[in-house]
Amino acid sequence: MVRKLLSPRWILIHIGVASLVFLMANLGFWQLNRLDQKREFNSVLQSHSSTPIQTLDKVVPDKWNKESSEWMRVTITGSYDPSKAVTIINRSQDGTAGYNSVVPFTSLNQRTILVNRGFVPLVMEPPIAPTGEIEIVGYLRASQARSALGPIDSKEAGNTEFQRFDIPLIAAHVGKTIEPMFLQLIEESPADASQWPAKVALPPLDEGTHMSYAMQWFFFCLVALTAWVVVVRRKISQVNASTQKQTSA
Repeated sequence: MVRKLLSPRWILIHIGVASLVFLMANLGFWQLNRLDQKREFNSVLQSHSSTPIQTLDKVVPDKWNKESSEWMRVTITGSYDPSKAVTIINRSQDGTAGYNSVVPFTSLNQRTILVNRGFVPLVMEPPIAPTGEIEIVGYLRASQARSALGPIDSKEAGNTEFQRFDIPLIAAHVGKTIEPMFLQLIEESPADASQWPAKVALPPLDEGTHMSYAMQWFFFCLVALTAWVVVVRRKISQVNASTQKQTSA
């Protein structure tokens, strides 16, 4: 009987089931790991975004740190440089395709930081940033790097369209030293009367579908194991029945 379940065909079945269960179990644990990351992100976002608004220099006097600074609210007074504005393409908001309008902002003490002024629908031209001295408040955000399969940005001189907030790359277009993080605009004072760009909303603080996906993968593991047990037991029963017939004969 054991030899029947160790034939080449059955060995392939055992290996296939074991590999499938291993894969699905790992996908389940991967979803649980993503859930932990999402919970940690939500905690940081809630903590940092609720701290009192501070001046840019007070938050990051010397060295920027993503973990300790991102999503903190800062204020800075100075002026935009609309001539160096760029766009971050392939964005969407409220189901509308568009882009983010990004403009360098130089403070009164000559520190320049990129400001994401917000979302603009694809059919619209980039709004011109207000001129003159203004005060802005925004969330500190970290520079974004290209992933292994992410779209590649053009490095040609004069390029003003970028796939992501890649600060070192955008700095080459701006032509001056800029801070290694950017600001996601909350408000300007005096306020711009136009509704565009629309402020980019904070990420949702829900936990997403990671738990439900994890439970699905673990359920599939159970189904695969149960099916394997049923098939093996059926095969054993068939072998036993065949053996009994041969013994009776």
